[in-house]
Amino acid sequence: MADKYTGTKKASDGASNFNALNSAIRRILSMGGGPALVEVKAVNGTGLKPAGFVDILPMVHQQDGAGRTTPHGMIYGAPYARLQGGKRAFICDPSVGDIGIAIICARDISSVKINRKPSAPGSFRQFDLADAVYLGGYLNAAPEEYCGWINGDFHVKTAGKFIVDAAECDFNCKVNVTGPVAASGDVTAGGISLEKHVHGGVQGGSSTTSTPE
Repeated sequence: MADKYTGTKKASDGASNFNALNSAIRRILSMGGGPALVEVKAVNGTGLKPAGFVDILPMVHQQDGAGRTTPHGMIYGAPYARLQGGKRAFICDPSVGDIGIAIICARDISSVKINRKPSAPGSFRQFDLADAVYLGGYLNAAPEEYCGWINGDFHVKTAGKFIVDAAECDFNCKVNVTGPVAASGDVTAGGISLEKHVHGGVQGGSSTTSTPE
């Protein structure tokens, strides 16, 4: 026997005028487009590019009036949030499998997504899942690469290189290094150049030099 779909109304909704009114109000409230937990299924536009988009799947299933559930469909092309001010940004783009929040916009944002500037709404729709934006992350597993405060210390851990590309770098602290240190240019310690320093008290034989100057 084929499934019978009852919609969102409950069996008790027609029992009285109050129940019918309550059902209508419940239906209107359900169209308000509240935030939803979602899982990232695809990511487009990452790295040193303008902030991109994700395809996301709502994690809480739809439910009919009889209590039966069915999964949501995919939400395609939701803009994701990036911590950015002007031309400065902290890049940590979403990954497939991340869990985050979809915030449903009040109006159609399709034109703004294309133009990336103020635009007329793409249609008359309101509070539609198609007009979601993505903000991560919630309920995710423990990270393997990270930067942050742990037990009072600030840690930076990455599987790749830690690269600082700046005009200059100042450390106002004691520096401890484990492992070899390589420098392509000169090194100065206590005002003495590694490449250009000289030694006094040099003489033939088995004598050793004095300290560098």
